Amino acid sequence: MSKRYLFVLIIFSFFFTVSYSQTSGEKFFEPYTKDAEIEIILKGAAAGNVYLFGVYGDQNLIKDSAQADSTGKVVFKNPQRYPEGLYNAVYSDNSKLPFLLDRNQKIFIHSDKADANHIETNSAENRIYYMNRAYETDLALKQNRIKKDMEKTSPGSKEYDALNNELLKLIDDKAAVVKEYQEEYAGSFFVAFKVAGQNPKLQYPKKPNGDLDTLAQTILIRNAFWNNYDFNDVRLLRTPVYHNKLTKYLNTMFYQHGDSLMDGVKFILGKTDKGNKEVFNFTVNYLMLTYEKPKVLGGDKIFCYTVDNYFTREKAYWADSVTVIRARMMSDLMRPSLVGATAQDLNCKNEQGEYVNLYSIKKPIKVLYLYNPDCEHCQKETPKLKVLYDKWKTKGLEVYALNVERDYDKWHNFIKNLQLDWVNVIDPQFESGYLKKYFYTDTPAVFVLDANNKIIAKQLMPDNLEYIFESMTEKKN
Repeated sequence: MSKRYLFVLIIFSFFFTVSYSQTSGEKFFEPYTKDAEIEIILKGAAAGNVYLFGVYGDQNLIKDSAQADSTGKVVFKNPQRYPEGLYNAVYSDNSKLPFLLDRNQKIFIHSDKADANHIETNSAENRIYYMNRAYETDLALKQNRIKKDMEKTSPGSKEYDALNNELLKLIDDKAAVVKEYQEEYAGSFFVAFKVAGQNPKLQYPKKPNGDLDTLAQTILIRNAFWNNYDFNDVRLLRTPVYHNKLTKYLNTMFYQHGDSLMDGVKFILGKTDKGNKEVFNFTVNYLMLTYEKPKVLGGDKIFCYTVDNYFTREKAYWADSVTVIRARMMSDLMRPSLVGATAQDLNCKNEQGEYVNLYSIKKPIKVLYLYNPDCEHCQKETPKLKVLYDKWKTKGLEVYALNVERDYDKWHNFIKNLQLDWVNVIDPQFESGYLKKYFYTDTPAVFVLDANNKIIAKQLMPDNLEYIFESMTEKKN
């Protein structure tokens, strides 16, 4: 492997390269130790308590602590080893030293706060890890310089294109370096960690007119996104790679709508369901936490799908039966009012005491608005909805505003003060069953329905509704 990028001083004590299992003859990158003893010296770091943080997804969890002396020396010992992954030793002055832990956990790493690239270690994994850190530090400097120069030139000019080509060459060079790592350090945790984090090579498909086909480009990237990822390698959970890759995949590779995202969700769950249990556990919990209160339209459909199919007593081995039951009850409550579902009818009393059905409103755009006159947020958002209603009522909009509070006087005063001339109803005895038909956690709650009572959007405030109305009108036309 070429060492053309070793531009800083890195000193290593490297006592081994490859070991073999005594029983099977299987080839390993480093020998296995039954316990852990990690000696770290960070010259210039403060004496006192040092925490050993292990990465897990996007979190840093305390795994151990020990005392550092005045030379910055600290030793962590564990008779049962530490989980394999990426770690940080964090001193009381917030100085830190990152390192990898895999098979060999009897290691030393010596460094200096004044020269982070000066490393002495007997760890094969960390020899490569720090060699790569030095390379990537230099690479980032070069990329930043080129980007700053590009900002000073006009896109499409010869100077700009030359700089862009220079930037693309650096990307190709990095891919070549990673390939060299794979060849020279096969079987190492570092290579698995590094390869898993790589993005697919960018391709530039063209439309018939010669323009870049951005949709085709995204699909090509999406299809190749997980090509070099091993879903059974639990070590990658204990680095930022899996969490970052999963987040990027769902947030950038799909149109941000529950129906579009579902393809990616099904792919990921299909990969993890039959694989490593801890990876499956992390994935299911990630999807449930992310989409229980989603930031994307229809994202709660992903929560329901995940719970219904994977957060079961048979599969969610990490959760007790009470937790599983509660999650599945939540899914049952959410399911009737998911985006794409047919809204259920409501029959509530208006100001004259007459029953008015939601279904009786024959308009192409309907808003079911659940609010409480005492709710500060409702007091802020209702006037905005009124402005939007006045603008759109001649274009086919009607609002079915259901007061979820029981006080008639407050309700009448609220209507009068804001001059709310849409369909105003109340249901103090819960006769309509709206609590079972429409799931919401806060007021105001908004559900946008089309002429066929299909739920088109939900939980959007008035500032974001006009775009939905426009898209519904365009589809109709």
